Amino acid sequence: MPHSIKKLVPVVVAVVMMGAPCIAQDAEPPFTWEGKGAASFITEGGTQEIDFQFELSVDEQGMVDGQTSNEDGTSKIKHVFYSEPKQYALPGFFTRNIVIVFMLNENSDNPMLNVLNGRILVDRFLYGELMLTRYEPGSDTARLLGVGNPEATLMEEDELPNSLKSALKKCLPIGIAGIEGYYREKEATAAAGGDSETAGSPDGDAIALFSKKNLENWHIYLEDAGVDPKSVWKVQDGAIWCTGKPTGFLRTKEEYSDFKLVLEWRWPDKPGNSGVLLHMSGQEKTWPLCMEAQLMHTRAGDFVGMGCSFNENKAKKGGPISYTPRMNDSSEKELGRWNRYEITCKGDTIEATVNGRLQNRATGVTIRKGYIGLQSEGVPIMFRNIELTPLR
Repeated sequence: MPHSIKKLVPVVVAVVMMGAPCIAQDAEPPFTWEGKGAASFITEGGTQEIDFQFELSVDEQGMVDGQTSNEDGTSKIKHVFYSEPKQYALPGFFTRNIVIVFMLNENSDNPMLNVLNGRILVDRFLYGELMLTRYEPGSDTARLLGVGNPEATLMEEDELPNSLKSALKKCLPIGIAGIEGYYREKEATAAAGGDSETAGSPDGDAIALFSKKNLENWHIYLEDAGVDPKSVWKVQDGAIWCTGKPTGFLRTKEEYSDFKLVLEWRWPDKPGNSGVLLHMSGQEKTWPLCMEAQLMHTRAGDFVGMGCSFNENKAKKGGPISYTPRMNDSSEKELGRWNRYEITCKGDTIEATVNGRLQNRATGVTIRKGYIGLQSEGVPIMFRNIELTPLR
C-alpha cells in the first residue's frame, strides 16, 4: 500500500460519525456529533489497531462537515449513504444501513478513498467493514461512491442498490471499525469583531437577503449575455450554487449603506476565485464600481477597490484599482468546509472578519452606498446564510 493505513482509519471513523447523526432520535439539525472509535486493519506487517476521535456537524439543510483524527493526522468525510432504520420487536432497538466515504491524501499525487460499509445499532453504535480503493477523478467508482456530492444520499430500501454494490466490489477489504458517539446541540456562532471601532449597534433585526428557496430578490449579470442565467446561478438544498462560468455577478435589487453583512461560502470541488462586492453602483460590467472583499482561496480578507480608493491602498496611487492585503495569516478552513465572512460597513470604513478573526480594515473609502454582489469568476462556489443587519 502506498501510504500508512493508520491514516486510513481516521477517515473511516469520520465516516461513522457521519452516519450517527442520521440516527440520533432526539436531535434536530443543526447539531454536532462527537465520539470515539477503534479500528483493526490489515497491513504488510500484520494486524494493526488504532484509536481515534471524530466530530461531525450537520446544518439545517443536511449538509455535513466532519473529520476523524488520531496521532497520524486527520481525514475528511466526502459522502455518506444511509437507509431508514429497520425496527425490531425489542422496544427501542433498530439498525440502519450506512456507507461512509473518506478521501485520503487528497492533495497528493496518489489520493485514495476509504470506505466504511456498516450498520448503526440503536442510536449511537456503529460497526462495519473498512475498504480502500484508488481515487481517480471522474471515474465510475468515484461517481457511484458519491464523491463530490456534499449532502447525504438516502437509500430508499435497507438493501444496498446494485450500483453501490458494484462500486464496493472494486474496493479492497482491509479491516473493521467500531464507534460510539453522542450528540449535542450546535452552539450559535459568536459574533466576531465586537471590539471593533466601527461596529455599530443594530438598528433593527437581521434581514435575510437569501430566502433559501429562490433568487427573486437578486439580479444576475453575465459577461456573455447569450448564456442562460439559470444555468450559472441556482438554488439547491438551501444554498446558492454558482458554476463560475461565464464571469459575472449576482447582486441584490436593493442598495444598502451602514450595515453588518454575514454570509458563508465553500468550494464544492476545487478552490478558485470569487468575491463579495460592496457598495456597487454605476454601469453594469464585469468589474463594476465597488469595494470587493476578496474570496480568492487563501486570500479571503483582502480588499480590492474597483474604481474607488481608501487610505490603506498599497497599489499605484491614482490607478483604477486599489488594494490592501489581509492583516493576518489565512483563517480559512480546510477545502470543502464552510467559511464565515462578517463584513461591517459604517460610514467610510469597512472591516472584514473571516471565521472569527479580524482580517482587514479600510478607512476613507470613497463610496458608501450601493448593491451587494457575489462574483462568478472561474470555478464553482456555494453561498448560504446571507444576512444583513442595519447599523445606526
